[in-house]
Amino acid sequence: MLLKFKVLFLFLGLSFVETDPMITIDFEDFKNKIETPSEDLRIYNFWATWCLPCIHEMPYFESTVNNSEGTSLVFVSLDDDRRRDRVQAFLEKNEIKTTVWLLSEKEQKDWKRKLKKDWSGAIPATLFVSANGDRHFHTGQLSQEELERLIEKYQ
Repeated sequence: MLLKFKVLFLFLGLSFVETDPMITIDFEDFKNKIETPSEDLRIYNFWATWCLPCIHEMPYFESTVNNSEGTSLVFVSLDDDRRRDRVQAFLEKNEIKTTVWLLSEKEQKDWKRKLKKDWSGAIPATLFVSANGDRHFHTGQLSQEELERLIEKYQ
């Protein structure tokens, strides 16, 4: 009987634990995550709280990907990781539910060239990784229609 209560308590306790939708990662973690095989088209959207075009496209990125089977989305924040609270407040205020990776500050100087040699670092930018591992990089704001077309193209 005591064991049943312990199991029930453990189950109820775990159901109240929230996972943090925002994690801080360095470039090696980022590289490992995007190189991990997947059956989905993975979309990594680079943004910052101070980038108005980025903010504009976030809601339809979320809704479009949520309505596209076999597609996943991660928002990759270029905000200063020492100001994590600012990013968290932005996510809460704008009701962003998608996972956010906050790149570590020490890596931001070099990781752009490691990701794509000719990328200036301008945002918004989006990396599409097809199920077969092919990468497609787009710089600039995407309309919802362009996003839908690219998802269809790369799936």
